[in-house]
Amino acid sequence: MNTVRRIAGLLLATASLAACSGDPDLDLDVRTAVAGTEVTVEYTLANRSDTQVVVYDGGWTDPQRPGWSQGPVEVSVRDDGVIELSRRIIHACQTPDTSDCGGVQEPTVRMHGSVLEPGASRSDSFRVPLRVEPDHPVSAQRTPISLAGEKVVFCIGFTEATEADPPAADGLYPPGSPQTVLCGDPVQLP
Repeated sequence: MNTVRRIAGLLLATASLAACSGDPDLDLDVRTAVAGTEVTVEYTLANRSDTQVVVYDGGWTDPQRPGWSQGPVEVSVRDDGVIELSRRIIHACQTPDTSDCGGVQEPTVRMHGSVLEPGASRSDSFRVPLRVEPDHPVSAQRTPISLAGEKVVFCIGFTEATEADPPAADGLYPPGSPQTVLCGDPVQLP
């Protein structure tokens, strides 16, 4: 009987810790469709938590190179063969090998992010051609691939806004910013 009580107590303590972990509760609803020569992704991101989150949804820019931007959608060929269409931080400057970003340890490139308030939701959509050149990994760049017949998934990056890590006043975040990635379900394209 003591063993049952201990297990019940441990389960209750574990549930309490999980409920108080502070991880934002976000719901992601994704709809993916093919029309003609394009793939359309529509999504709604809802913040069910009681904390602000910063959503990395605006693409890359470089304050030291006026007019330069990239994104906001990146295409990645994952190790499992699924093609990821994402709005999140994926950047060569996040790795210890900074050769792909000019060898600088603190790159000037920044990701646009927007604040999603507690209880709020945001919907957006984008299109990519059925024939794309992946951004990641570097070995797949400049090699066009067809998304027809492939599994694709949409992922978005976010971080909890805290006192120690508040939203940036200019809405720009460096590649090493904290990030959690939320993905929809993979979809097999026709």
